[in-house]
Order: sequence, then structure tokens, then C-alpha cells
Amino acid sequence: MELVFVYGTLRRGHGNHVLLESSKFIDAGLTKERYAMYANGIPFVNDDEEVSSIFGEVYEVSKHTLRMLDLLEGHPGWYERKKIIVCGSKKKHHAWLYFNNTKSGDLIESGDYEVR
Repeated sequence: MELVFVYGTLRRGHGNHVLLESSKFIDAGLTKERYAMYANGIPFVNDDEEVSSIFGEVYEVSKHTLRMLDLLEGHPGWYERKKIIVCGSKKKHHAWLYFNNTKSGDLIESGDYEVR
């Protein structure tokens, strides 16, 4: 099993969350490091800029689900999956996050895709 940190359309209440319905929700939290989030219909987290911590959800996923997420995100060609540290409600989690250094659309200074 692997941990994945999702911050956009894979979060609960969004269109791609269906891919995580069979996965276990672990925690909500913020990335330890600061990144930039842009949104142009879909969000992009950029690891070239330090703007804010990113808010999202941590899920425990099977290797099969991780492969499905990689297909959705176009890893490694469109988004690139990298391990990061998430500061959860009671502990830190080492989880995968999908990065894309696209700088188009609006900068989401809050780091929360739902707070623009």
C-alpha cells in the first residue's frame, strides 16, 4: 500500500474522487514545504515556487489504484509524482503528490483549491 496526497479534483466532492472510493481516507493536512498552486480549470502544484503550504487529503491506496492515478495524471509526462511530507492532524505522513510546473491560470495563494 502507498499513501497519496490529493489537492484538487481527486478530493472528496470533486469529479475524479471516484478513483479513490475504495481507498482508505487517512487524514487531511498541509504540505510541510511551501509550493505554488495554479488553477486553470484544474489545479497544478508547482515545486519551483514557494508560496504556501498546500491543503489536501491523504489516502492509502493499492498499487492498482496508484497505477490508475498515474494514468489519470499522465505520470511522468504531464504530472510528476514525488514523495513529500504532509503535516496531518496528529502526525506527519510521507505521501506521493502529483506536481506540474505549469504556471497558467490563477495563482491560488491560500494553497487550498476550494478557497480561491
